[in-house]
Amino acid sequence: MRLFYAQYSLLAIAITSVIAQSANIGAPEDMSQVAAGSNFTVTIDRPDSLTGSTEVALVIALLSCASNPCPGPSEELGTVLYNGPFDPEFTTEPGTTSLPPHENFTLTVPSAFSKGNAQLGVAHFYLLGASVAPILETFNTTIVIT
Repeated sequence: MRLFYAQYSLLAIAITSVIAQSANIGAPEDMSQVAAGSNFTVTIDRPDSLTGSTEVALVIALLSCASNPCPGPSEELGTVLYNGPFDPEFTTEPGTTSLPPHENFTLTVPSAFSKGNAQLGVAHFYLLGASVAPILETFNTTIVIT
């Protein structure tokens, strides 16, 4: 029985470590309006943690949900707007000192993109801890293309 509790405790610690590493979309807010053909800023936050990690890659994509419910970014990303490195950092600019490490990306909505709800999906790949466990996470928010 003690072995079970020890294994359960280690699993709980491992899950907590992964959750603490999770990135998220800081901006734009859910249901923000963005005009087709225009630039907009996407902020990806990466909360600070005591567990070491190495960033590998980030993909930010846009999927039209105007006529159908979106399947979620783990199944389909859509039109890739950014694919490359991710280097979240603390900033010292006025008004940003309380933010977690983050990186801003200026992206463009394709001018012919369908109007209506769209899923802004992110795939984030990183290596976690001293054992270098590979982690792939996906997350999203909805924006409205006008």
